[in-house]
Amino acid sequence: MASGPNMMAPICLVENNNMQLSVNQRATQILEQISQPVVVVAIVGLYRTGKSYLMNRLAGQNRGFPLGSTVQSKTKGIWMWCVPHPSKPNHTLVLLDTEGLGDVEKGDPKNDSWIFALAVLLCSTFVYNSLGTINHQALEQLHYVTELTELIRTKSSPKEDGTEDSTEFVSFFPDFIWTVRDFTLELKLNDDPITEDEYLENALKLIPGLRTLVVTYVDTINTGAVPCLENAVTTLAQLENSVAVQKAADHYSEQMAQRVRFPTDTLQELLDVHADCEREAIRVFMERSFKDENQEFQKTLVEIIKDKKQHFLQQNEEASVKYCQSMLDQLSKALMENISIGTFSVPGGYKLYRQAKESIEWNYSQVPRKGVKANEVLQNFLQSQASIEKSIWQADKALTDGEKAIAVERASKEAAEKEQEVLRQKLLEQEQQIEAQQRSLQENIAQLKEKMERETENIIKEQNMMLEHKLKVQEDLLKEGFRKKSEEMDEEIRQLKRTIDTTKNNEASWFTQALDRFGSEIISIFASPVRVLDTVVRTVSSIFKKN
Repeated sequence: MASGPNMMAPICLVENNNMQLSVNQRATQILEQISQPVVVVAIVGLYRTGKSYLMNRLAGQNRGFPLGSTVQSKTKGIWMWCVPHPSKPNHTLVLLDTEGLGDVEKGDPKNDSWIFALAVLLCSTFVYNSLGTINHQALEQLHYVTELTELIRTKSSPKEDGTEDSTEFVSFFPDFIWTVRDFTLELKLNDDPITEDEYLENALKLIPGLRTLVVTYVDTINTGAVPCLENAVTTLAQLENSVAVQKAADHYSEQMAQRVRFPTDTLQELLDVHADCEREAIRVFMERSFKDENQEFQKTLVEIIKDKKQHFLQQNEEASVKYCQSMLDQLSKALMENISIGTFSVPGGYKLYRQAKESIEWNYSQVPRKGVKANEVLQNFLQSQASIEKSIWQADKALTDGEKAIAVERASKEAAEKEQEVLRQKLLEQEQQIEAQQRSLQENIAQLKEKMERETENIIKEQNMMLEHKLKVQEDLLKEGFRKKSEEMDEEIRQLKRTIDTTKNNEASWFTQALDRFGSEIISIFASPVRVLDTVVRTVSSIFKKN
């Protein structure tokens, strides 16, 4: 069951001690315990403009984040408050209140830029808080956006001219909300009523000497030694995918331990439970993993589950052997005692021995849930009796030579039949193991294919969003008379359209290649006998044909 936090008050997430930023471990422990989806809202703005009050109201409380009544900034660093989302069930709302920007008591103005950058990187909705109206001064106070592009790169390998496309920032920048406190003007433009969003859009339009945020991004990005989002995402992916593998593997182990009662009656019973638990484990991995390049972490999960399955198979066999041996010891106790005291060392003793042994076999066959080693344990018991049986019929003076010959032939035939029965069971179990590997391969590929389709759909959706954004910016530039800059965006727009078309056209072939490669690599993990390999290869081929 997904769970959220129960925080009665905020806690400091990022501490700011003399311009030295550090992460509060208690806060990260709280975040680690959240299993629900989260919505992260961060607020920034000049100090003493009521940010903390606004965040308290978002939390549905009158107090929580500390409020100040003096000219000194009350909040230092970034404070966090996790509360149930007011309109989304089973979601957690994470509120981030940042220290005020522009505090004259700060020694290093760069500190404001880092607080601003951290807020942008951590949130899904970004609130900029200011007083009065959106005017030239308010826009100038938002200069931290331009500094953001100096502090952060989107790609580890920028363009040859040292710049990066503003499209990359569009793809990661959170939803932006500008909150204007104590706004007293009437919402009209050229005597026509306008909405709040139209007021913001108009205020952000390009005018001579004051450019849009998008154009500013492109002009201010450089290739200095600054943090790179691409590298950060790669590092995060490594950490998150490792956690995803561990959680999926733990889920598999926990579910198997809960559902399997050793010994299982048949191997197939255990393999069916394994298939269900593996399916769930893969789903757990798929939900948490992202940017798993070449499916390296999924392959690791396949290997881990394969080893864990083998451990459960071994446990099952050991439990079966132990149980069956215990039952045979009980059932054969009287037989062994009679052998030791010479009960069968008399004329007619062989017949008595046969009756006693057949009784043991029949009673053993009635024991339920003996497990996968039932026949093998019985076979070993009968083989251990072979020399005893031979000595009994050889010493039985009541038997004629012909009857002794029949006894020899019967004993040999029974031994061969038991051996064949054990062999047939092993062959059946091998086939069941092959089928289990096929199912595992199919499940891994099916869930990977489903995730790849979702991710590709999201990529195309994001690219279309970027295209719409560029077209809107180009249209605004043209309206405002910046024809040259509008024309400069033509190539960017054409390139983005080509990228979208390429993504759509290459989707099918890319899927096939990726799944083919992944399937072949999984085969190498499972593989051993040629028969297993050939069967699994045929399975992969049939899957690709279906898809």
